[in-house]
Amino acid sequence: MKLGILAVIAVLAGFGTLACAEDVKINTTEVNGRLVDDINLPFVNDPAVLGEWVSVDFVRMPGDFVPGYKSFQENLYLGGFKFLPNGAMAVMPFSPGGAPWFRWSKGVVTHNGDKTASRYTITEIKGRTYMFFEWKSGDYTIRHRTPEYYVLRKL
Repeated sequence: MKLGILAVIAVLAGFGTLACAEDVKINTTEVNGRLVDDINLPFVNDPAVLGEWVSVDFVRMPGDFVPGYKSFQENLYLGGFKFLPNGAMAVMPFSPGGAPWFRWSKGVVTHNGDKTASRYTITEIKGRTYMFFEWKSGDYTIRHRTPEYYVLRKL
């Protein structure tokens, strides 16, 4: 995983600054064939994440993202997130009032139903702020595949 993060840093280094979430330690266990992340993480504030983020692409690895080009040709399942103070979140546009099953702490978003902890990384590319968000769907929890990434742009 660290090699993947280093590759992402190398690819994106020419685009702007990269705030890495590699320091977020996520413990994962297998329970009855399903991957379960430890979601009991301490809250650490991250002022850079606050606000609305809209999904613009879905990529295998962050380095695959090309600004202005949508590589995922189907409709994106995740419309976006609204990060609120103190770890609260809303999923846009479905739950603008809040989504209590999601919580955030610096570098990670937890889902208490799926028991997943997904890292996020914020970077600036060509003057715009983007987030690379690990998408831990059933491909991860059930099939044990490496998560792919939603790319979100800050509004």
